[in-house]
Amino acid sequence: MISENSINEIKASVVTYDVVSSFISLKKKGADFVACCPYHNEKSPSFSVSPSKNIYKCFGCGKSGDGITFLMEHEKMDFIDALKWVAAKNNITIEEVGHRKVVTKPLPRLEKLSPETIEWFEKHRAITNNTLLRFGVTECMEWMPKAQATVKTICFNYFKNEQLVNIKYRAKNKDFKMVKDAELIFYNLDAIKDEDTVYITEGEIDAMSLYEIGVYNVVSVPNGAAVSGTQKLEYLDNCYKYFTPKTKIVLMVDNDVAGLKLRDELARRLGYSKCWVVNYFNGCKDANEVLVKHGKAALLSMIEQAKMYPLEGEITMDDMYETVVDFYDKGYPLGAASGVSASFDELLTFYPGQLTIITGIPGSGKSEFVDWLMASISKKHGWDWGICSFECDPPFHVTKLAEKYTDKSFGFRKNTEQRMSKDEFEDAIGFVDKYFHFMNLSLVDISIEGLIAKAEEFVVRYGIKGFLFDPWNCIEPKSEGEDNTSIILQRLNKLIAFLDKYKVHGFLIAHPTKLRKDVQTKKYEIPNLYSISGSAHFFNRTHNGMSIYRDFETNQVDVYVQKVKWSWLGKLGYCSYNFDTYTRRYIPI
Repeated sequence: MISENSINEIKASVVTYDVVSSFISLKKKGADFVACCPYHNEKSPSFSVSPSKNIYKCFGCGKSGDGITFLMEHEKMDFIDALKWVAAKNNITIEEVGHRKVVTKPLPRLEKLSPETIEWFEKHRAITNNTLLRFGVTECMEWMPKAQATVKTICFNYFKNEQLVNIKYRAKNKDFKMVKDAELIFYNLDAIKDEDTVYITEGEIDAMSLYEIGVYNVVSVPNGAAVSGTQKLEYLDNCYKYFTPKTKIVLMVDNDVAGLKLRDELARRLGYSKCWVVNYFNGCKDANEVLVKHGKAALLSMIEQAKMYPLEGEITMDDMYETVVDFYDKGYPLGAASGVSASFDELLTFYPGQLTIITGIPGSGKSEFVDWLMASISKKHGWDWGICSFECDPPFHVTKLAEKYTDKSFGFRKNTEQRMSKDEFEDAIGFVDKYFHFMNLSLVDISIEGLIAKAEEFVVRYGIKGFLFDPWNCIEPKSEGEDNTSIILQRLNKLIAFLDKYKVHGFLIAHPTKLRKDVQTKKYEIPNLYSISGSAHFFNRTHNGMSIYRDFETNQVDVYVQKVKWSWLGKLGYCSYNFDTYTRRYIPI
């Protein structure tokens, strides 16, 4: 694993012009360099590299980034390979450190399938011995958790670059397990390397069913989806680069509640515009059931009739009916309660696809309170977050999040009991590493379009459920001649469209204009969303809004929820906390 110091050194050395010009021909135009975009067909150059900003951007298709982004998108490198390429070009020696997680390599189980197992596959699953051989299915005696004994199992062997990386053992009565600490990947992954189209099923036997009808570019997820809870999809994190260049992805996961949730999450991560879906026959929940009950021709016909994921911008009653019925039977969907305090959870919960704007006078603790919310939501619901913070560098931000996770100070302030222990520190770092992903703003286009483009990458790679933009006024300022109110509306609309498209909840911190002090108390007035500098659109367009107000004499912090668009997610009101300056804890009053 490349050390953090080496990563930072390599990133700091990136010269985007040098990287891009190594692969495409650039021509000088003013202070910049231009070319026909390598990402889409065009006759007139709209692709520009800016040496002063150290970024590239296509004004035709919107692609943008730095040299590392170019290597990942254009040359299909993963992040580590891109870093190594830059290091080699700039003569940087890479410092390696130990991996946090040791990946186990399974021992091959090479025992051939018994005649009884082959017969079971052919008789009950319509899978021939030729297909079993093609997929390298074996069997062995293995201790299984449900049986609590060593029993005969079928071995579904998982290969990556023709190397065995994992095994799923299957015994009777749906007794499954995979190799402990082995790499989690898609089944049959090597089959899709050079394909533009790929099929994704929810079981190894479903993947084999497609092979039976001549569809070879098929993979299966290694485990199914839960009806409730956050879907981490670690196997997609490990294999996302295989799917980035695909033009068509047909989702054929199980036709049940859990399968549909998995389908929607895969589409969200892989890109709705690439994804297609199939309609299963009545009484069939997966590809193998269609093969067994209706035969090869029916399965092939079902695949050929796959439909594009619902057209962006259109939703039909067929799409909505089950959801509306669910609203009627079970009530409106609940938001995620942060758990920071009962009084705050009564006021506001957080729903995917919405925007919450936070304001407050300088020094009132807007970012501090939002850090507490994010850490609490991750602990309670397992949300991953993307972080775009102009006011707190990532290493310092990590320490603040660690404090919110442990309820203790990162550094020594008053006495040793208030500081997190070494074990608590290690636990907190692991927590932040797992759930928080930081933008390097020195290498990112900080226009609203550039930030959203990078946030979309975070959705694909990490499956983020929340994103922090802090603060609004640091996002690329308006160009000369632009109307401030209209540009704020346009940018808010773009941000809200991104959040809705990917079902990500957004926190946006925005500073107010200069506020007046009360003549008698000499204290600042409580700001509201209309107080934010620039436009009333901050109140009008957001779903939720709140103001953080701190009394610097008493250290009491009042949190005013000033807008809740959907009444079942919260209500207007306020709650109060004492702020402990030694641990930076919020203690409910």
